[in-house]
Amino acid sequence: MSAGIAVTAELQGTVALIVGAVGVALAIVALVIAARTARWAGRLRRAEQALLDGEPVDLVEFAVGMQARMERLETDGVHLRDEVVSALGTLDVLLRRRSIVRFDANEDEEGRRSTSLALLDRNGSGIVISAVHAGSGTSVFVKDVLRGGAGSLALTPEEQQAITHALR
Repeated sequence: MSAGIAVTAELQGTVALIVGAVGVALAIVALVIAARTARWAGRLRRAEQALLDGEPVDLVEFAVGMQARMERLETDGVHLRDEVVSALGTLDVLLRRRSIVRFDANEDEEGRRSTSLALLDRNGSGIVISAVHAGSGTSVFVKDVLRGGAGSLALTPEEQQAITHALR
């Protein structure tokens, strides 16, 4: 019987040695995994800081913040679109009446290179812009129009014609 006990004790020693070796191997594997995980987490933190301009923030917080900013941008975009539509409607009302008259500024010039442009609202008030081409260059004049007539400055016949056409 003592021979059987000796074999068992020897077997137990061998098993203990194998279990110990496996334990050491598992510990080494765990250390390697921990080292790689720590390196990966460090890279992630550095990337996160670079992405967030040096402020250490959780990526989930960052994503939630980005979502909130996107929602604000979408809302602002809708408001901006509505304001543009409103402004275009107002512009249409303000420039409801418009007309262009082309003419020769001097009798010796041809090609009707001078222009008067009337931009009037529905009441006939607004501006008339004239670009008068002469041999030496072009001059631009802007005059106000009040209810279809001259404002503070007298109108040329071409400017009055542009206003008359715009009011039709």
